[in-house]
Amino acid sequence: MYLVAAFLFALNGVVAKAALNAGFDPMHLTQLRNAGAMVVLAAFVAVRHPSRFRVSRSELPFLVAYGVIAFTLVQYLYFLTISHLNVGIGTLLAFLAPVLVALWMRFGRQQEVSDRIWLAIGLTVVGLMLVAEVWAGVTLDPVGIVAGFLCAVALAVYWLLGESGQQHRDAVSLTMWGFIFASGAWAVIAPWWTFPWLTLSVPTESLWPGIPNLPVWALMSWGVLMGTIAPFLLVLGSLRRIGAQRAGIVGTTEPLWAGLIGFLLLGETFAGAQLLGGLIVLAGVVVAETSRRSGVSVTPGEFPQIRE
Repeated sequence: MYLVAAFLFALNGVVAKAALNAGFDPMHLTQLRNAGAMVVLAAFVAVRHPSRFRVSRSELPFLVAYGVIAFTLVQYLYFLTISHLNVGIGTLLAFLAPVLVALWMRFGRQQEVSDRIWLAIGLTVVGLMLVAEVWAGVTLDPVGIVAGFLCAVALAVYWLLGESGQQHRDAVSLTMWGFIFASGAWAVIAPWWTFPWLTLSVPTESLWPGIPNLPVWALMSWGVLMGTIAPFLLVLGSLRRIGAQRAGIVGTTEPLWAGLIGFLLLGETFAGAQLLGGLIVLAGVVVAETSRRSGVSVTPGEFPQIRE
């Protein structure tokens, strides 16, 4: 499930790039994507499961934290990171999150972390360094470095919250509430009366030879449904079944999907070191997914319980 989610996230990057090239800025793109996902999920829950709009007072802080961290902070910090560092370094810093998850499991929850998980993390970090070609254009901008580490922390917290949140809520309503509070945060950061509505009608460049130029709103519709709702629900499904440690490691395949899509759609090529790095990342994923499963037990029809 996370492999499919990573592919959809990477594919959405190509779609988003076309919208950005048409003049749509990253902040408003993220804001519209979150708000659109909120509307679609809220409508679905209202029709199918209206009782899931009820929130207890004790649950409210968790949902606010989940929404703001998962759908606001992670995206904002990533954009801030790559605005000060090259994309390769920024992506590598963000995907240090699996290391932080493993450290939290070991020292925060006092759970044993198998040697194979540490090996898998080491392989994926080394592989990502090769894929990102970190030796090219290295910069030590302090703001970018700090933002990158904070992005990794936020991403790790998102995975952990998504795993634990499903003990009390289903994935659809949890995601809906996340987008509700994230949309509220974005409305404060960028008030809707400043939104560039006219840009939505601007035609974009063709994504593939033979495909006509589409307006920005058409690409954003795809971004809401297949670039936001579908992958985020798949991520929660993955967290429920394999836990934050393994899901986080599988998530490191997103740069690989992005490279493959860039090769197929944009004609981008790989260097030999990047191909080797991709194989090392995949080896890390295989090691993680074949290690001894612990930490999450799922009973059919029930939410998972975390063994402390």
